[in-house]
Amino acid sequence: MKISVEELNKLFKSTGIEILELREDLKSSEKYVDVRIVQDNGFEWAGSIPYFYRRTGLFIESPEDILAHLTAIKKFFTEENIAKFQEEETKFWQDNMKGSDVTIHFFYELVKMEWTSNFPQNDNPQRRIQDIKEKGYTIASRRNGRKAERLLLPIPRGAETGYEIFSSAFRKKALKTLNEINVYELSSANKHGLLPDHKFPEIRWDEETRAENPDEMPESEIKQKFQLLDNQRNQQKREVCRKCFQTDKRGKLFGLNYFYKGTDKWDTKISKVGKEAEKGCIGCGWYDIQAWRDSLNDFVSKKAK
Repeated sequence: MKISVEELNKLFKSTGIEILELREDLKSSEKYVDVRIVQDNGFEWAGSIPYFYRRTGLFIESPEDILAHLTAIKKFFTEENIAKFQEEETKFWQDNMKGSDVTIHFFYELVKMEWTSNFPQNDNPQRRIQDIKEKGYTIASRRNGRKAERLLLPIPRGAETGYEIFSSAFRKKALKTLNEINVYELSSANKHGLLPDHKFPEIRWDEETRAENPDEMPESEIKQKFQLLDNQRNQQKREVCRKCFQTDKRGKLFGLNYFYKGTDKWDTKISKVGKEAEKGCIGCGWYDIQAWRDSLNDFVSKKAK
């Protein structure tokens, strides 16, 4: 559904919330509404609030739902509540996150509650931001020229999401169950760098399909849900799945236009997120590389006869 700023501002009349812009962060597949919130005492807060934010299972598509969401969280953006949020969350990190020597300094910069790109030097700053998101915080993003800026919002910290977080025991069990074979290379030559990759991509998860990976997960379930990839291929798959999510064009493994179910176009009758969305992934080589390989080999074998 196409949503316009003008339409939203008509809905938000007399709420103390002014809609400035609607925008999408293509890198993260997040959608934001840029707003100015004016409280009854005149205190103003301006920034970006997500309305499509998979980390917290927020997938809003209608103007009425944006109205309901923003009016419900307006109370968190008072001067008093922002100061309280800063105080309580700083104490939380001081008391509970002393082992996060790197990430904690990213949080200390964010908790100033201003747009910032002034983070410590780090080889993987995106991972640090993701770590903080996975603690349940809502962080907005935007581009300012060539810089990526972040803004921590004073929305109460939710349950830790822990997307694809594995204990060492689970990882060891998964590698053994899947024979320590890199399914992309069909090789066990570099088994030490392998990661359990969730076949159903994270970008299509919602609150109810978020994965939990208990150490006692049965081997049959591990085989059903996971495949082994190295970090490079894992990141490549994430990018392919992100583009599929945004464009409805399914990824081509090795550039081959072969799908053992469906075509290179996402079936728009299938939901884009949630458990039902997994049906739209079946047949894509990136979803289950071994199933795709087996099907392609069978297809080639039959053609050769």
